[in-house]
Amino acid sequence: MDELWRFRQLITLAELGNFRRAADKLGITHGALSQTVAKFEEQYGTQLFERKKRKTTPTAYGERLLVAARQSVELVSQARRDIALMENLKQGRLIIGVDTAITEGLLAPAMAALLAKFPELQFTTLEHNWRSMEDDLSRDRIDMFIGLSPDRHSDQFDYRNFPLVPPIFACRAGHPLTKKSTFEVSDLISYPYGGSEVPDWFLKQFVDAFPAQFESISSLREIFLTTHELGLLRQLLTNTDILGLLPEAVIRQEIHAGKVAVLSTLDQLMPVEVAGTIVTRQDRSLPPSAIHLSAIVEDMALRGFGAHQRLVR
Repeated sequence: MDELWRFRQLITLAELGNFRRAADKLGITHGALSQTVAKFEEQYGTQLFERKKRKTTPTAYGERLLVAARQSVELVSQARRDIALMENLKQGRLIIGVDTAITEGLLAPAMAALLAKFPELQFTTLEHNWRSMEDDLSRDRIDMFIGLSPDRHSDQFDYRNFPLVPPIFACRAGHPLTKKSTFEVSDLISYPYGGSEVPDWFLKQFVDAFPAQFESISSLREIFLTTHELGLLRQLLTNTDILGLLPEAVIRQEIHAGKVAVLSTLDQLMPVEVAGTIVTRQDRSLPPSAIHLSAIVEDMALRGFGAHQRLVR
């Protein structure tokens, strides 16, 4: 553990670039930090930090040692968290990568159900798409990913698929399309539309269903505004003529408040399948909390949790 503490000192110095500020953050004296660096330099027989007037920076040798130091600290931190999670479901922290497409409609109620049984369990959720989360899962920065099924699968991971309720098309109250008796695919070309980022397999269903309107997935992406910020999407939807393609749960309050109108569900416009997935690493055993959460998510999905709670006009 003493070696890890010394590694943390090097990491903090490299991050702050100043001996005094690094020592203050670590809660030690400037002299103690200088002594740690000097011992490392004596141990490896080379200069690890270049001391300049305004900033202290690692040398090439120092950078190499910092890589090993960060890896060592990260591995031990991960082991500590894993042990805490494995010892008792009621304690520890579970880090989940989550797609915004399923956060409010499915993951939030699933987490609430788990916390009702085990209130001491702690969660951290990181919202983004699979392309961003794949590396995080590989490097143990997250314990699992829950979201839309990715376009490609890797032998490194396990995938457990479950069905998702198709999203809805919606617009602001008073939008010109609310005066039409039916909502048609041609309306998608007349107005900008958007939602959370989706994989190619999802958009391919549009291209296959309406080849006259959409030539390719890339052409469809050109007119589809994507954002991971649900708050931004709500603001655009209620204040502009953009059409939203998103889970009903995301804008349920706005619908009930009369700020947003539902035009159609996606499955009313075309045949569609929407697949969610839980992705975990094959070489790691899941902690009990992750196993319980996975079971709740799958059960809720199979029961159609998050289905539309009011009739489409």
